[in-house]
Amino acid sequence: MKFSIRHFFSFLFFIILSSISPALAFKLEPIVKVFEPAGTGATQSYKVINDTSEQIAVELSMMKRKISLEGEETTEKADDDFLVYPSQMILPPQSVQSVRVTWLGNPNPEKELNYRIIAEQLPINLKDTQQSQSQAIAAGIKITFRYIGSVYIRPKNTQSKVILNGITHEKSKDGNDLLVITFDNQGTRRAILSELNLNLTSDKGTQFTLKPEQLEGVNNGLILAGNQRRFSIPWPQQLPIGKVTGTFTFKDVE
Repeated sequence: MKFSIRHFFSFLFFIILSSISPALAFKLEPIVKVFEPAGTGATQSYKVINDTSEQIAVELSMMKRKISLEGEETTEKADDDFLVYPSQMILPPQSVQSVRVTWLGNPNPEKELNYRIIAEQLPINLKDTQQSQSQAIAAGIKITFRYIGSVYIRPKNTQSKVILNGITHEKSKDGNDLLVITFDNQGTRRAILSELNLNLTSDKGTQFTLKPEQLEGVNNGLILAGNQRRFSIPWPQQLPIGKVTGTFTFKDVE
């Protein structure tokens, strides 16, 4: 299963809508959770909220999350790493269902682990009261609505450590000049490049600073623990084409 990470963060934990009427919707809260790998913090609570006038069916699942150098996100099933209860539910109109999620994996990971929680609304026939809840959910044909949340399993004393691996010049497929920036998070916790400033110096001595608003697609970029990320932006007009060095500052948000 693949996602574009840029698409994710353009919406900041987006909601996918696929042929769904406004009447058939729900909410998953919260959309971001940090778990401890052991102890009481290994269990966290969510709420599935049906604030519509119709009965709906929802199923929850867990996925392991990876992000490539270029920012492509892939996921794979990870239901064995968690206990989700209940994982399937039918919600009456204007109701709330509490869900408990417990981490069952490594109680002592060396770094923060990354997952997704996915809540999917299923378009099923809920008028047959003779069906059991599990039978009704099993009758679903396709998913019409989906919430995707972020789950982090974080051991104690973790921190991010982002370094600038390099800045290079490349040509895009249509021949435009690109500034390619590669970061490396050598820490044990994810980093979010909030309020990023990039200070550039050309081999001819020209100095130029890119502000957050000039770093679209880079500012607020996510780099998982132990991962590298490669970002490409249009080459700044004020900067001569050639070898470039740089430094950066950012506000690392939790």
